[in-house]
Parts: sequence; structure tokens; C-alpha cells
Amino acid sequence: MRRKSFLYIVFLAGLAFLFSCEEEQVENNNANLNESFYELMNEMYLWYQEIPEITPSDYENPREVLEEIRYEKDRWSYITSYSSFVQYYQEGAYVGYGFGTKWDATDTLRVSFVFDASPLNEKQITRGWAITEVNGQAPEPGDNINELLGQSQVGVENQIVFESPGGRLVDTTMAKEELTMNTVLTDTVIQHAGSHVGYFALKSFIDKTPDELTRVFDRFAGENIDELVVDLRYNGGGTMEGSRFMAEFIVNDSREGEPFVKVTHNDKKSGMDTTHVFGKDSLDLSLGLERVYFIATQATASSSEALINGLEPYMDVYIIGQDTYGKPVGMYAYSDNSYRYAFVPVCFRLQNAEGNGDYFQGLPADVDAPDDLRHVFGNPQEASLHQALYHIENGAFDQTKAGVRSLPANRVDYNSLQDEIGAH
Repeated sequence: MRRKSFLYIVFLAGLAFLFSCEEEQVENNNANLNESFYELMNEMYLWYQEIPEITPSDYENPREVLEEIRYEKDRWSYITSYSSFVQYYQEGAYVGYGFGTKWDATDTLRVSFVFDASPLNEKQITRGWAITEVNGQAPEPGDNINELLGQSQVGVENQIVFESPGGRLVDTTMAKEELTMNTVLTDTVIQHAGSHVGYFALKSFIDKTPDELTRVFDRFAGENIDELVVDLRYNGGGTMEGSRFMAEFIVNDSREGEPFVKVTHNDKKSGMDTTHVFGKDSLDLSLGLERVYFIATQATASSSEALINGLEPYMDVYIIGQDTYGKPVGMYAYSDNSYRYAFVPVCFRLQNAEGNGDYFQGLPADVDAPDDLRHVFGNPQEASLHQALYHIENGAFDQTKAGVRSLPANRVDYNSLQDEIGAH
């Protein structure tokens, strides 16, 4: 490939790994940009052999080129704003209100989580509250809530009516602002059946995640936890570095130097294949547990799946909730030198130490449980956490409260930066 058009972004997108920076010249008109993007895809794309021959200059912009050449198996490659991409992955910053939503079993739209910086905290609105109106309109299943809330620009206002589980109404008008997300949504230690059970919910893996994880695992070590429950139900992935960093907290420190994740590229780029091993970044604080419980849904994807899959060769791993999303591939991020776009194509496959990595249908749950929006994170009565605690006490799951396996209506596509952020 002629080096003419792209610059490695020296941080991670999806499951991308850090590599050295390569500066390349670019011509800024769309025809040349389309041509350069097409050449990039023919060189780096995992499924480059499936790319049809096209004339890139016939298309208006690189997004149209991507949609024309996208391989049928690829649900994830995307193009987004460079500045928004950098702000999210480096700082956890985005424009919005700082909360997530999900439809419950009664087709009621509910708040699923709230970031610390969200204005909802001032109004004491938490997970489980219903959203009954957006700008005078009652939301219905099938509505695109992001579209109802308008563009992701500072100052965009929306009138939203929230209703608490007890029936209290809060009618508020809020303006979107730039917020910085916390990736650890909550953490606690639960005393159960004579065990100290560490629990935390993790939203994503970005640059700030290792510092947040260190705080959590310092606490767990100080309280001598015996068991660990990791809630990844809304974790759509992020950096592989964060995933490996977290794995080292969990796996026994005797595993130093052993494989965590194997990365393989297309046949043109086989020289970039590598095996990422457990190092010493966080192994010194390893809890040395023999088993770990993961709470998952079909929003659990990418590097969160790699974490689960990467630990399975070394300890007992249980998945509670739903089968995971099914994304055993990763992406690198590139930009044109005008820093207008971030190009994020699928570039490699992921496998664990035993060669397992073809989980396009997701990693299977050991017991099914609903995403129980009636309870806040860390409540022992929440359906998925209940199953983990029951298993810790009894050595088996509570089949009397097991859910029914089904494909939820809340499935995420994960083919945009907004999907990766996963919050309004």
C-alpha cells in the first residue's frame, strides 16, 4: 500500500492495540480521501478479500464507500468525528445528559444507569425510573431515543418527564452539556453466607478505566473479599489494554507471562500477529481467586467478551444473565491528516489461550436472568446478582428464578461511536 493518506491514532478503538505512529500525507478533497480509505481497507480490513472492485470517486464520501464494500459478516466498522472519538477514548467526554435507558418487559422505557456527572443526580433520579414523556411525546418501543433527544450538541434542550417506581413525577427541561463519564458505575462489598463478595458494575474500557479499577481492587483487597461478581451488562467494550489490566487483577499472579489474548490479522498483515500475555501492570494486586462471576446481556461486547473468554482457560468463569453480544474481532482507528474523520475498520480476530474465539453468536450464559431494572446495581435482590450469590452459597444456580432465554428487543448494533458510548 502506498503511504499517502492516514495516520494511526495512537490510542485504542474497540479492541485495537497500541502500535507505533505512522504519519502519512493526505489530499483533502473527497475523491482522494475516498481512494485512500479504499486502499486502507484493501490493506488492513480483516475481510479484504471480500471487498468488491469499485471506483471510490463515484461516491460522495468515505461513509458511502464503507457501506458499499462492507462484508456481510461485519456489523461493526464505522466512521465518525475524529474530535468526538478522541474526547471519548482519552477523557470519557461526550455531549449529553449522562444516563442510559432500556425498555423493560412491560415496554416501559426506564433509566438503566446514571453517570456521576449527570444532572439527574441533583434530582435524585436513579436506575429504574420510567421516562413517560420526551417533549410531550410518550416514547414507544421502536423509537430511536437518541433521535428524540436531538443532536449531540451543547445547549440542545429537551423536556423530559421521569416517574419514580413509587409514582413521583419530575418534569424537567435540560440542556445537553459536555460530561465526563465514570466507567465504574458502582462498587460494594456484600456479606453473604459467610463470604465477602466484591461487586462492581463497569460501563466500558477507556483510558481512565485502569485508574478507576485500581481504586476498586485496592478496596477489595483491603476488605479481603472471597468472591467476585463483575457486572458487564452494559459494557460494549473499549480498549484491550483496559481489559488486560482488569484480567490481571482477577487471575492468579502465577500466570505472569501466560497468554491472555491472541490477535491475528489478514494474510497481508500476518507479521502484526501477536499474543498478549499477563504482565505486571496489575498482577501485584491480584486477588488470586479460583472463580469469577460475570453478569452479561447482549450489550456485553468486544473487549468485555475478550476479558471473559481470556480468563476461561485459567479459572472457573460463570456468565449470568444472557448470552453476550458476539464480537470476537477488533478494530484499529485511523484519521486523515485534517483530523476530520476517525476511520474504525475491523482489522483482526481474537482468541484465548486455548484457541477459542469464534463466538459470533456470543458467549453462552450459564443461567438466564432478566436485566432487573426494578433494583439498583449491587442490590442482592437484583435478579442476576441474586443468582451469583445463590451459587456462592449453594454451588448451583436458583432454577426457581431462572429466566427464559430470548432475544431481547434492546439489542445494540455497535456500529457507531454513539453505540460505544451507550448513553444519552
